[in-house]
Amino acid sequence: MPPKNPSSSRVTEVVLRIPAGNVSTYGEIAKVVGVGARYVGWVMSKSADLPWWRVVNSNGRAHTSAAQAHWDEEGIPHRGDRVVLSECGLDATDLGGSAY
Repeated sequence: MPPKNPSSSRVTEVVLRIPAGNVSTYGEIAKVVGVGARYVGWVMSKSADLPWWRVVNSNGRAHTSAAQAHWDEEGIPHRGDRVVLSECGLDATDLGGSAY
C-alpha cells in the first residue's frame, strides 16, 4: 500500500470509480487528482487490490498482457494489447474532475 496521504487516497477513490467495462488513462486520473501521471502509476504499483487493468497509458496499453483476460471478461473493446479508448475510455470530466 502507498503511504496514506490525501493524494494517494484520492487516486484510489478515482480508480475505484471506473466502472467495469470502462478504462481511463494515468493522465486523466492525474488531472482529476492534481498530480502527475507517474504518481498515479506509482500508487497503482503499490495497490494490488485496485482494478489495475482499467488504467492504461495514453495509447491504450496496460503494463502487462494479463490485462487482456480482464478486458475480455468485462467486455472492454480492444485490439490486441490496446483498448479502444474512443469506445470505453473515460476522461477527467467523466471521472468527476475538470479537464485542464
